[in-house]
Amino acid sequence: MRQPRLLDLHTSDPAGIDLGELGRLFCDTAPHRRDPFTRRNWGGALHSLCSYQGKLKPAIAHFLVSWFTEPGWRVLDPLAGVGTIPLEARRLGRVGLANDLSPLADCVSRAKLEPFVLGDVAHVLDLLGQHIARGPDLASLESSVDLGFGLNGSIRNYFHAGTLREVVLARQFFLVEVLPPAARDVVRSSLLHILHGNRPYALSRRSHPVTPFAPTGEFEYRPLLERLGVRLGRVVPLLHELGESTPPGTARREDFRDLVIGAVDAVITSPPFAQSLRFWSMNWMRLWFMGWGPDDFASEPARYLESEQRKDFSAYASFSAAMHRLVRPGGVLVMHLGETPSVNMAEELAPILAPHFEIAHIGRESVRDTESHGLTDKGATVAHWYLFARRR
Repeated sequence: MRQPRLLDLHTSDPAGIDLGELGRLFCDTAPHRRDPFTRRNWGGALHSLCSYQGKLKPAIAHFLVSWFTEPGWRVLDPLAGVGTIPLEARRLGRVGLANDLSPLADCVSRAKLEPFVLGDVAHVLDLLGQHIARGPDLASLESSVDLGFGLNGSIRNYFHAGTLREVVLARQFFLVEVLPPAARDVVRSSLLHILHGNRPYALSRRSHPVTPFAPTGEFEYRPLLERLGVRLGRVVPLLHELGESTPPGTARREDFRDLVIGAVDAVITSPPFAQSLRFWSMNWMRLWFMGWGPDDFASEPARYLESEQRKDFSAYASFSAAMHRLVRPGGVLVMHLGETPSVNMAEELAPILAPHFEIAHIGRESVRDTESHGLTDKGATVAHWYLFARRR
């Protein structure tokens, strides 16, 4: 089937398109569930710049962007996670805009979206090497960082003492040094990706590459700079090539209610699913590396939409108002939502969005037969829903 475009359906004016017809066609045909889009590695290495629990499948992002926006449009995901939707927007010739409260998500999205100078990446890596070389021993570092902290075993238990010293010094380096933001986060995202895992490039003892489960195996010194250099050698050319051929985007770290990013043509987003796995526990070691300490893990999660919606969905009233403020008149809102045995997010959110957005179509997709990539990552989710709307 030839891929439809927004402008095929009615007029050259995007505000005049029959969004409902296109939404129904998307839900009926599910183009992301056809080969090769069902393959685990579809979309390339940049979507795996840093592994992340609960990430939207790149193929879904690809088709939502390609079907429901046009080249040159400003496409915002205000709850972007690690920037899967904005990255696909950039790859498809749109301006991808990412926003998320998580420092981890912000770091990875910036690396995927914002332009950087190759020489700056080399400079950041050189400065990191100098910082590690002249840094104190591990015993001295322990006076300023709690290495007994951890959600699946202590941080100390994941690394050989020599590697642990380098990890702690690298954490300190990125938190205190003033660096070019995009180049900094290209390097930092690559380091976050190899921080823990079960593959030869990982810095930790054997653990899971997505969620740091309690480690096993022998303690073995794994040199941080050597392994980081190998990782950067794989991803930096891809990021640089992307920057040469596509429009740059931007990443912000704001509460969506406070976001000021200029008018956008479309919002495409996949908010936290009801009864989903908690992002801060799934990503705890990477959040620790980004600067969170024990007190932050106790206090920060309450600020996130994932926590707010555990009581009810009233927070989406402010979401609707904020998106109405950002989306141009007639612009598009697309939401990828979850259903559990007790909660259908699409049914809950549609009346909340209705004052600001005209609902064009809502469609369902079962996910009972989708693969779990080695984890039970669907949580309680039994179906995905797609909500298509236009700004009033």
